[in-house]
Amino acid sequence: MRTTIIGVILLSLGLLVGCNSGNSNKSTSDKPFIFNNAPADSLAKKHLEALVLDSADRHCVDKVNEFAFSLLHQIAIDKDSSFVVAPLSLASAIAMTGNGAVGEVRDSLEQVFGPIINANAFYKKYMAALPHSGYTNCLILNYLAANTDAPILDAFSKTVSASYNACVKNHDFASKKAVNQINDWFHEQSLDDKIKVIEKLDPETSLCLINALEFNALWPPFKEENTHLKAFETAWGEYLKIPIMHNSDAHLPYVDREEFKAVSIPYYGSCYRMLIVLPKTEKLATFSQSMTLESFNGILDSLTEPVDVELELPRFKCKSDLSMMDLLKKLYPSVFSKKDVYFNAIVDDPFNSLELKEIDQETSIEVNEKGTKAYSNTKELGILISLNPEFIANHPFLYFVYDDATCAILLMGQFCGDGAI
Repeated sequence: MRTTIIGVILLSLGLLVGCNSGNSNKSTSDKPFIFNNAPADSLAKKHLEALVLDSADRHCVDKVNEFAFSLLHQIAIDKDSSFVVAPLSLASAIAMTGNGAVGEVRDSLEQVFGPIINANAFYKKYMAALPHSGYTNCLILNYLAANTDAPILDAFSKTVSASYNACVKNHDFASKKAVNQINDWFHEQSLDDKIKVIEKLDPETSLCLINALEFNALWPPFKEENTHLKAFETAWGEYLKIPIMHNSDAHLPYVDREEFKAVSIPYYGSCYRMLIVLPKTEKLATFSQSMTLESFNGILDSLTEPVDVELELPRFKCKSDLSMMDLLKKLYPSVFSKKDVYFNAIVDDPFNSLELKEIDQETSIEVNEKGTKAYSNTKELGILISLNPEFIANHPFLYFVYDDATCAILLMGQFCGDGAI
C-alpha cells in the first residue's frame, strides 16, 4: 500500500502586501499484531511502546478524530464517488499555524483542535515515533516558506521547528528558484523524487506552509495469483467487474453486527492498521453520516481477537484534490469564514493583516496485494465455500488507517467502485 498526501496552507498579508506591492481513545490491543516474523514484530513493538499517551495527548487524539468525522460527513454529502483524505496531516498543519494565532482566533481554533500547546507536544511525540523500515515507512514533513517581505518572528519559528520538525526559510516567491529549492528539500528528506510538492508560488503571498505525508506499508493477507475479476455492486445498483483480492483464511480481528461488518488488517513493522467498515443494511451515504468518534471507538472495542476470515477486498487507487478551505468554512464558519481572522504572531506585522487565504490537500492512495503498481490479467472463478466468517467487500465501504497505540486516524476514505486497478 502506498499513500502520498500534500497539504498546502497559504497566508497573505492583505493591507501590508497592498502597500508594499470526548472520551479518550483506547487502543484495540495492549500489544502489536504478531506475524511470527521476528524483525517485523520487533519494529511493531517498538512503534507501539513509543506512543505512550498522557491525558492531554489523548484529548488531542479525540479532537483529531472528531475533526475527521466532521470532514467525512461534509465530504460524503458533496461526493458520491471514491475519495481519500488525511485528517491527522491536515489537523497538524492547522495546529502548527495556530501557534501564530492570538486572542479570539486562537480560542476558536482551540475549540476545534484542542489547546495548541498540547497539540505541539502530541505531534512532536507522534512524529518522533514514526516508523521507517522496509516494512512500513511513514514520513510527515513540514516546510514554512516565507516571502522576502515577511519577517518571521523568532518565537514562532523556534516553536514549529521544535514541535513539528519544520524547515523555516525565506524565499523570493517571484523567483522560479524558490520552487526548485523547496521541492529539493523534500526530496532530500527521502520523499519520492517523482513528487512535486509545489508547482509555483504567488509573489503576492507572504507565507506558504507545506505539510507532506508519505505512507508506504506492506501487509500479509493477499497474493497476486488469488486476485480475480468479480462483481462489485455500486450504490446505484449497477454491477462492475473489478479486480478483487482474496484470502480464504486471513487471521484478523473481526466484528459482525446487524448494521455492519468490520475487519482490521495490520501492517508489517508498525502498529498501523487499516479498518474496513462494510455497511449491511444502509447505503454508504447514510451510514457515513452515522459514524462518529464514539461509534469508531465502539467498533475498535468490539473487534474480536484474531479469527480466520474469508476476506475479499477490491484492489484500487484513488486520488483526491480538495479545497479544504471551502470545507472548513462550511464546518467552522466562526473560524474560517470571518474576514478578520489574522495570525499576527507569525510575522512582525504592525498592520495586523496576515490572513489565512487557502488550504488545499492533495491525497492519493493505492491498495493492492503488496504495495506494487503492477496490474495482472485476471479471470473470474466460481464461488468458493468456506466455513470461516466472511468479509466480502463487494459494495461501497469506508476505510480508516490508524495506529493501535493512539487510534488517531492517519487516513480515511470511501471506495465506491471507481478507481479499481
